[in-house]
Amino acid sequence: MRATTFIIVALLLSVVGKAQNSPEQKDLGPVIRIETGMYIPLKELKRNIDISPTLSIVGGIPLNDKWRIDPNLTFFFPQSSSQISIVGQDSIVSGRLNSISGHWGASLNRVEKLGDRTFLEARLGTGLSFISTDTEKENVPEDSNDKLYGSETIFLQAGFGIKVFAFRYSYIGLEVNYYFTPYNLFGDRFVGNVGNQAISVGLSYGL
Repeated sequence: MRATTFIIVALLLSVVGKAQNSPEQKDLGPVIRIETGMYIPLKELKRNIDISPTLSIVGGIPLNDKWRIDPNLTFFFPQSSSQISIVGQDSIVSGRLNSISGHWGASLNRVEKLGDRTFLEARLGTGLSFISTDTEKENVPEDSNDKLYGSETIFLQAGFGIKVFAFRYSYIGLEVNYYFTPYNLFGDRFVGNVGNQAISVGLSYGL
């Protein structure tokens, strides 16, 4: 997990230098942005997680005058009081999905300029995802970085955004994303179906 996170952060930082140009010179919107908003679980997942805050760092690497790749690192902070059943090492244990979780990956964006200052984009993405509970594993060394039960899996993303060049050197935007995250894909981490669908809605600020 650490290596993957480092690679994503390095990709994001690699585009920061490009952000010194005036946004008027960019054809596809910001090359790096911060997003903050709410993570809204759907269907079964909303029984186990409440609406929760989310924070993302997103890069923007143009491919041509219509397409852009966005490496991204997203954290959400689950809020929950519901107990779920977790497949433990030797038995079924209980816990809550209320520890820091997230996605890291990339999306392919189709961008349309609606004027000199406005961009509309649609995106499809994928990557790796993790979600953590508040229940510690048994017989784990004190110096371990993997003490909590949870799940690591893949996610699929679809969404859209609209961005406006509102300031001299920066953009503001509205971002909406749908996530499908099969938490039991690589083995039974939880008993039954805890849910796998959510949307995020938030605001972005980019350079």
